[in-house]
Amino acid sequence: MAPSRNARRFGGAVAACTVAASGYFAVSGLVDPGGLVVGGGQAASRTYAAYMAIRGVVLLGALVWLLAVRAWRPLGLLLALNGAVQLGDAVIGAVHGQVPQTAGPVVFAVALFAAARPLGGLTANPEERPT
Repeated sequence: MAPSRNARRFGGAVAACTVAASGYFAVSGLVDPGGLVVGGGQAASRTYAAYMAIRGVVLLGALVWLLAVRAWRPLGLLLALNGAVQLGDAVIGAVHGQVPQTAGPVVFAVALFAAARPLGGLTANPEERPT
């Protein structure tokens, strides 16, 4: 049984927003690491930004692919995993006392988990999909 049309649309919208926002930061980190982090122009920072960008491209590409092939449950799982990453980012922002770097990821995490749940991404058994 497929998730409702509204759940699919919301999941798709959240996936698209995640791809846009995370893609922006991945490209920004490659183009100008110093714009995101002080001292980012150094070779080590550029290399690290490249490693992180590749990981982002793979995960964001998977979001786009799963959305395109309408693999709803795997999309829900990947949305949930991205939500967990956003929660981790929020913790880092909070530890460093950066309100925008805390609030933004929390908002994304809530949206990601809210989109993942009706797609079945947070259930252990595919038949236990919420209604």
